[in-house]
Amino acid sequence: MILGYGLGALGQGAAYYFMSSYFVLFLTNCVGIGAAVAGTVSSVALLVEVIAGMTVGNLSDRCSSKMGRRRPFMLASSIAILPVMIIMLQSVDGSVTFKMAYYLIFAIFFRIFFSTYEIPYNALGAEIATGYDERTRLRSLSRVFSIIGNGIGYIMPLFILDLFKSNEKTAWAVMGIILGIACSVSWIISVTATGKNVLVISGIEKKKNIIKDIFVNYRELLKLKAMKILVVYKAAFTCAFSLFSVGTIYFLQYNLGLDNRYSSYVYVFTIIIFVLATPVVEKMAIAKGKSQQQMIMMGICGIAGIIIYFAAADSVLGCAFYIGIFAVVQTGFWQVSNSIFYDVVEVDEYVNMKRREGDIMSVVSVLGTLITAIMVWLFGVVFELAGFDAALETQPDSVIGFLNISYILIPCICLIAGALALKVFPINKRTFASLTAALELRNRGESYSQYDDDLAKILGHKK
Repeated sequence: MILGYGLGALGQGAAYYFMSSYFVLFLTNCVGIGAAVAGTVSSVALLVEVIAGMTVGNLSDRCSSKMGRRRPFMLASSIAILPVMIIMLQSVDGSVTFKMAYYLIFAIFFRIFFSTYEIPYNALGAEIATGYDERTRLRSLSRVFSIIGNGIGYIMPLFILDLFKSNEKTAWAVMGIILGIACSVSWIISVTATGKNVLVISGIEKKKNIIKDIFVNYRELLKLKAMKILVVYKAAFTCAFSLFSVGTIYFLQYNLGLDNRYSSYVYVFTIIIFVLATPVVEKMAIAKGKSQQQMIMMGICGIAGIIIYFAAADSVLGCAFYIGIFAVVQTGFWQVSNSIFYDVVEVDEYVNMKRREGDIMSVVSVLGTLITAIMVWLFGVVFELAGFDAALETQPDSVIGFLNISYILIPCICLIAGALALKVFPINKRTFASLTAALELRNRGESYSQYDDDLAKILGHKK
């Protein structure tokens, strides 16, 4: 079951990295839409994903299907994602208004179905693995398959574009087929493999006003000290990652003068770093604790990136080193972060007497999506204001300067902010063990006062 669960991350990683790194590029360089309009299309679709994420997280927590709380949503998305990906990456002709409407509609469809899979899938992990280190191992296995997906969504587009040099439209259409199959097949296998021992909830109270229920749940969750800190952590990484992802191709092409062939080498290098860093991240997280591992990695990489900005931003070697350290940060975050978020489930259960894995992962996903939408939109608008013109092989100095700041400096500042937030995160292996022991004793009606100190630390209460 654990292996099958991990396989679901393959399609997730492929689609996520492709949309983060290439969708705006597809719209500007193939479809012929301006950078500001392309950024708007992507951002509006992401805003719709916010609404979808809020809804599906709540609904999956209250689902009483015999398939479990999460798998019905995952199955529906597995079926729908294939045609959506194929149609979305077709290059259509027409007016700017028509193109904008076409790609906005299918980008919205993609975001809805991606969110409908992602949030229940991530929430399911907290049900499958309940131990502190067990959750780290589960997410590490998922990360292995996610890296394979990253290769499909991150490297393969460059090879496909190079293969179809004379027909760029065909290249993007082929990528739509590849991505659709990767998502659909891996997701269906994951749904099938996790069918045993699923958590089925009965007697769930039906809510008349789902919107009110969502916001009540969010308010309760965001009152938790641990959740507040994780919001800052997630926001900091998302700001950094969204700017890094949308800016990579542009930076390599215009600041360093590298064509797609060299860009593909850089992406292969990134995937190699992912592979090498994954076992190191797992061992470090188990030895030092998940939040400590993330704090150390984000802080060191953020400082190193700022040094590169001032000392070697215009060199290929400096850029390669920056991409390498950011690959390490990405590996750590995608591998460990959900495991950290899972531990809030027991805090919520202790404080509010509820298990809301779906709403917790929904908060995380909605926050990330909302910030990504804002950052991608701002990037497109400021990029165009800086003087970007896709028809020019050499961009003006204002564009080069903007890419230096948005691609290197701002992401590194964000990483340092995330590291500082994790410095005060209260859940570690010892406090989590105290929390779960206290929950067990409370459920049996026994005293758990021996854990008061650790519980006070987790909840932010002064002794």
